[in-house]
Amino acid sequence: MKNSIYSKVKAVKKESILVVEDDFIVAKVIEKNLIDLGYTIVGMVATGDEAIAKAGSESPDLVLMDIQLLGDMDGITASEKIHAAFNIPVIFLTALSDKQTFDRALLTAPYGYIIKPFSQNTLSATIRVALNKKQADQKITDRHGWLDSTMSSLPQGIVTINAAGKIVLVNPAAEEMTGWTNSEAFDQPLDTVLSFIDPISGQTFHYYLTPIIREGIIGTIPADSFVLSKNQTLILIEDSFASPIRDNKGEISGAVIALYPKSAASVTGGQVQDTNLPDSPVREISIAFQNQKGRVVEPSLPFDAAGWYDRGNYLIFLRRYKDAINAYENAISMKPLNYQPWYGKGIALVKLGNFQEALRAFDEALSIQPKNSRILHTKGTLLTKMGKTSEAERCFELERHYMV
Repeated sequence: MKNSIYSKVKAVKKESILVVEDDFIVAKVIEKNLIDLGYTIVGMVATGDEAIAKAGSESPDLVLMDIQLLGDMDGITASEKIHAAFNIPVIFLTALSDKQTFDRALLTAPYGYIIKPFSQNTLSATIRVALNKKQADQKITDRHGWLDSTMSSLPQGIVTINAAGKIVLVNPAAEEMTGWTNSEAFDQPLDTVLSFIDPISGQTFHYYLTPIIREGIIGTIPADSFVLSKNQTLILIEDSFASPIRDNKGEISGAVIALYPKSAASVTGGQVQDTNLPDSPVREISIAFQNQKGRVVEPSLPFDAAGWYDRGNYLIFLRRYKDAINAYENAISMKPLNYQPWYGKGIALVKLGNFQEALRAFDEALSIQPKNSRILHTKGTLLTKMGKTSEAERCFELERHYMV
């Protein structure tokens, strides 16, 4: 039946290839091989200028490029221009195998390099690998485009840093808070871009990165602090957390810092309420670390002690404090002599206003790590908030002693 639905099924689209070769006989051999392999040929040209023009008009999936071409422009230069203008992958097909030529070609990040003479199997395998790589690269490009849109729409300020404490990314909300654009902030030390004003003392302070980067513990600052922008404007923030970033080997490769602008809806009776912030923003934030192949850690079941600890950090970052406490308690039950989950539990309890329980958690952490200056400082800050000035000063004195 001519009008059968089967007649409406479209043939699978063949990948299209542009051939750039100045030797007519070699070009015809390449053409035959490509036809035999099932590819569509959108053009066969002999100069670099023709290659650039054809790539622009036909948008092939791939370019097979000889290095020695007719005219003033060689294939390497033509490849650079095609990649820059159209982002089309190139495979070099050449009789030149010397190191100097190869090194120069390598700088253009080709998707393949085939030495003439070649077999059809070599040509086929190289093209397939190149097209698969192009598809994978496109997915990453699309994902980053989606990430840029997501990051731009987040009301939270997001700042990401590498293991050296240098800025990797500042989203638009953080740009507005800090007065630094993403391009200005890139590769600057965190302390240069992000400064806070203590709401009680009025003193300037910064994130203490050492325990976050070296020990993997969650970082936080006093509630209702101010961000001090580059133009000296003060922006009131409700909360800020710094969560360690781990690479695919589990090593800490940086941190992501969230700045939550002041919102009256989330504060009741002076105590921060547990939130129901969905997981998706932090998942999307973590994509920002593709260049480092990093992630905000949220391990998969079943969890070990380290997994529950990382889960607790992840949940604190989401301000899901009760869930974070449960995660830290699971980590403690599996490995009670690890100070990190005790410290994390204390941070979550402080956020929920359970100060006495938080003190007990910090004391447990200090019984394991009595010289940890970060825990001493956090405990001292809490004691100050509770009006226990002399006990707080003792903590700060020990902190100063152990930091020397």
